[in-house]
Amino acid sequence: MLNFINGAIATIILSLFLGGLAYSIWDNTGSISFPIIVGVVLIMSYVGFYEEIKSGDEQPK
Repeated sequence: MLNFINGAIATIILSLFLGGLAYSIWDNTGSISFPIIVGVVLIMSYVGFYEEIKSGDEQPK
């Protein structure tokens, strides 16, 4: 349970930071390339978090 809480907090903080950074760069430059890269990185982090939670349930207690 503690891994889930820590992972959720880390994912939320990462999402907010990278989302704000991507929006700021997009707003100032008009280039969409960095927000697309951030989107791909966030999807990879969400998948990693999901797989970690899923594999954590399989371990014996």
